[in-house]
Amino acid sequence: LSTGALARIGSEGAGSPNGPIGIANGPSAKFLYVANSFDGNVREFNINSTSGKLTPITGSPVAAGSSPQWVAVTPNAQFAFATNFGDATISPYTVNTTTGALTANGTAFPSILLSSPTAAVASNSFLYVTDNTQGTIVSFPIGANGTLSAGTPTALSTVTPPVPSPGSVIMDPTGAFVYVTDQTFGAVYFLTVGTGVLTLAGTYTASTMGEGGLVIGTASSGNEFLFVANQLLPSPSISVFLVNGDGSLTGPTLYPDPSLKLPTGVAVDPTGSFLYVANQGNGTISRFAINATNGALGTGVSFATESATSKPLFLTLGQ
Repeated sequence: LSTGALARIGSEGAGSPNGPIGIANGPSAKFLYVANSFDGNVREFNINSTSGKLTPITGSPVAAGSSPQWVAVTPNAQFAFATNFGDATISPYTVNTTTGALTANGTAFPSILLSSPTAAVASNSFLYVTDNTQGTIVSFPIGANGTLSAGTPTALSTVTPPVPSPGSVIMDPTGAFVYVTDQTFGAVYFLTVGTGVLTLAGTYTASTMGEGGLVIGTASSGNEFLFVANQLLPSPSISVFLVNGDGSLTGPTLYPDPSLKLPTGVAVDPTGSFLYVANQGNGTISRFAINATNGALGTGVSFATESATSKPLFLTLGQ
């Protein structure tokens, strides 16, 4: 906790190889959910608060649709949703806040607005889903019982072609703003939540090529920074933006580092002191110290995962 160093505990099976993709925490980071695209299901785990070890939840896995990519849990921990890339549907679940178990909340939800749903993030009232083919993010109202209603798409560009390729999506801690990376064009899209349906408020260049994951961290200074993995640059790097009070971004500053290779997922520890990056290209996690004043990153330190060829994608922190 003082140095940010990682110590590998072990591993827990999550279904077929090359299947696990999206990963999400449950209530108070006590539970972990992993979408396995090959198996068409979601794996559920308890997180041991002392050792950090994972134990499958009774009843795991729970069925999803075709090629699930991501799991989004509402902040009130009542509902969860899996985006199904293969059949353009969303699988809804209720969450048992005691055991963490997911239970299907009706059948998979189809939408004519979805072709290739990828990532998702949820408020208590709306589910926001990026669509890699349509170049949009779709806002779906969440009912009191966790069911979804017809969505409203928000285009991520008014200039076509080319069509944006949205990937990862996050919401800021206040729930007022949403940020999306582009997997092809090196952009970050900034959207305001308003009354629920998203409005595109800005487009920022993170690099000259496609992006991976993104995360917001609040430093001890109170400054908020957005970190973006520049996956496809010849010299992989992390872009750092300052998040302004109105949600707009200032920057970026690029930080290349020799420890990075196909950086994908990113996470910041709760104190905002350290950034962790999953490197799909060499089976490692890079740790960077974060300057609390300007968000500058220190030299990357590598930690091994399963193997040099394990291709870690995304990561999240349990407490």
